[in-house]
Amino acid sequence: MLKKLFIAAIAALCVAPSLHAQIAGQGWPQRQSQEQISIDPSGQNITIDKNTYAWRPFDRVVGYSLYGSRYRKALVSKGWGIFLSCVAAPVAAVGTAFALDSWTIREEWCLAGAALVGGGILAVSIPMWSRGQKELDWMLDDYVQRFGPKPYSASLKLGPTYNGMGLALNF
Repeated sequence: MLKKLFIAAIAALCVAPSLHAQIAGQGWPQRQSQEQISIDPSGQNITIDKNTYAWRPFDRVVGYSLYGSRYRKALVSKGWGIFLSCVAAPVAAVGTAFALDSWTIREEWCLAGAALVGGGILAVSIPMWSRGQKELDWMLDDYVQRFGPKPYSASLKLGPTYNGMGLALNF
């Protein structure tokens, strides 16, 4: 009875990938066409037509061009965390339970071994998933702060220029 409950719980964990909702097109919605956004060939400068408030959403091209290997590491960490949590942990736990059961070991030991294997994989994969998502969220917030249009805000900034100091009113 206990083994059947354990296998049912593992099967429920296998449904977890379908519960993981991806937000399509992270970044801002576009109000105008992308032709009003220009990126130089090196990918370092993004020009946004601020009069129509059109901008480029945060996608893989922007992520790689602005953040480079840091973006790649965050994607890889999140991807492996999702794979290990949603696929490898349930499969390894069920496989361990059935392998130990076929060796005619007591049922309690089979369940303990399966829980140990599944829990060990989850102990590694969940922090990987969380760390990758946290890093991607930081990059998106940084991109919004640096390049996002602010249609209804005004700022007064004092800073260095080529000829000394300058005062800029942005609105």
